[in-house]
Amino acid sequence: MPYFVKWMIPGGQDDVIEQPQSYVELTDAMDFACAVLLRNPTDIWVEDENGNIKAMDFRIRRHCQANDHGGRKTTRP
Repeated sequence: MPYFVKWMIPGGQDDVIEQPQSYVELTDAMDFACAVLLRNPTDIWVEDENGNIKAMDFRIRRHCQANDHGGRKTTRP
């Protein structure tokens, strides 16, 4: 099942940004989401091909911390 990473950027914009690439494994999508977190999005989540949310901000951050992605903290200051 393909997974897609979506996020919103700071600055009051309500536009959802979507990674055009899909990921076969949920963990691969979450790994990419860890890189997006370094941009400090206002919201981030992973959806399946039907638009069902499979992981939201908290779960993604926990995944990033558990796997030490980027060697940086992924929590907001």
